[in-house]
Amino acid sequence: MEKLSELVWLYVKGRPSLREGLKYGIINHSALARMFLDELELPEEKFDAVKVALIRISKRLAEKEIGGEEKILDVLQGSSISIQTKVAAVVSRKELDLKAITHARGGEYITYIIDEGELKKVRKERGIKLLTEKLNLVTIKSKEEIEGTPGVIAFILNALAHEEINVVEFISCYTDTILAIKERDTSRTYELLSSILK
Repeated sequence: MEKLSELVWLYVKGRPSLREGLKYGIINHSALARMFLDELELPEEKFDAVKVALIRISKRLAEKEIGGEEKILDVLQGSSISIQTKVAAVVSRKELDLKAITHARGGEYITYIIDEGELKKVRKERGIKLLTEKLNLVTIKSKEEIEGTPGVIAFILNALAHEEINVVEFISCYTDTILAIKERDTSRTYELLSSILK
């Protein structure tokens, strides 16, 4: 029984939409138990055990995560949003002599966020791995509590993903969350974030 409940938890844990549905109590436990048995080709006599495990998981998620979501929303309330237009993202293997708005260094690559006015310099450079133009920067300035509150960034990115808004580049610096998005997604991003930050 214990191993089966762990298996059910792993199944739910790896599927964010199921996790959300269970958290809010909007998923039919019986239907999900049947789906679980079918997908994992388990015998029908395990149905009750799977259903009980799903009910327990649902309660645990509601207690744990809904409170966490309230903390996240509290941290985000009162945050400000600013938008900088006409930027580009440059990914390079080497350091570039650019005026960057911001940058991040990874293992092999350096990502620069630059004003489009710097593009002439970039086009002359060698070693450019990727150049993404027609971006806008959305900066969210939050309370200092953002540093110690788990899930804030995930909450923002998840909300954008649900609206099919791709974050081309992402940089976090203390209380600033900086998102580089396509120009065409700017108004939808602003509207969504404004509704969250109220």
